[in-house]
Amino acid sequence: MNHPTMPKPSDRMLLIDGIPPTLIGYWNELLSFHEVLRMLVRRDLIVRFRQTYFGLAWLLFKPLMLMAVMSFAFGFLAGFDKNHSAPYPLVIFCGVIPWYFFSNAVPDSMNSLLNHIHIIQKTYFPRAIFPIAAVAVDAIEFFVAWMLFALGCLWFGYLPGWQIVFFPLFCLQLLFLCTALGLWLSVINVQFRDIGNLVPFLLTIGFFISPAGYTSMRIPDQWQLLYALNPLVGIIEGLRWSLLNGMDGFPQTPVILSLSITLAIGLIAVKHFLATEADLVDLA
Repeated sequence: MNHPTMPKPSDRMLLIDGIPPTLIGYWNELLSFHEVLRMLVRRDLIVRFRQTYFGLAWLLFKPLMLMAVMSFAFGFLAGFDKNHSAPYPLVIFCGVIPWYFFSNAVPDSMNSLLNHIHIIQKTYFPRAIFPIAAVAVDAIEFFVAWMLFALGCLWFGYLPGWQIVFFPLFCLQLLFLCTALGLWLSVINVQFRDIGNLVPFLLTIGFFISPAGYTSMRIPDQWQLLYALNPLVGIIEGLRWSLLNGMDGFPQTPVILSLSITLAIGLIAVKHFLATEADLVDLA
């Protein structure tokens, strides 16, 4: 396998001197190694579906089964399928697809540096490539999974309204959130291996405090503000609003809180990653 050309010593001077690079300088360096990112994404996709009988059909099968189970549990058993202006399976899809992506992208990116520590110890390129590549692979599944929503719209004869123009913005926010958490947690996971056990447990709890199988309208008014501190609440409800003809009205408070928390996480994650990246080999 051909490896990318090593950067010149002058390009790596900031890292060698232990001085964190600037954000712009690191971004330019990431762009110069875009072929490495493409190679990692391609390799992970091949490995993920190699020797599987159904191949790429698994991209649709898993979220479809999750939707069916959640529709049965929250809709049929709990009775949450009442009083919705849109078909309940479509309501569930708008929660299942982003949650499924988030619950895969965060642990995948968190473990990416540890899984490639043998490469990190032997050669140099921007370490952020590994968590970014992990999120990118799951993002491909994320966008393919929206085909299920499109098929559901055809099945129920449902047509999204003008709000759909905001759909890409909520998707971008979710991608940014997963990438930021991936950068942050991947470094912490190298420093403290306990985080690898803690995050899956927190994701299990996060499933029940995120509106994947139900809408935020089910939360009592006195708990709405606290509930909205989960950044996924604003993203998922924003996706529902954009795809389901403004169902339940625009979730202004959850969206504002979600965007603010996402930007704060991104700022903290980038600063911590840039400050720690040069020491990853020693930390491992």
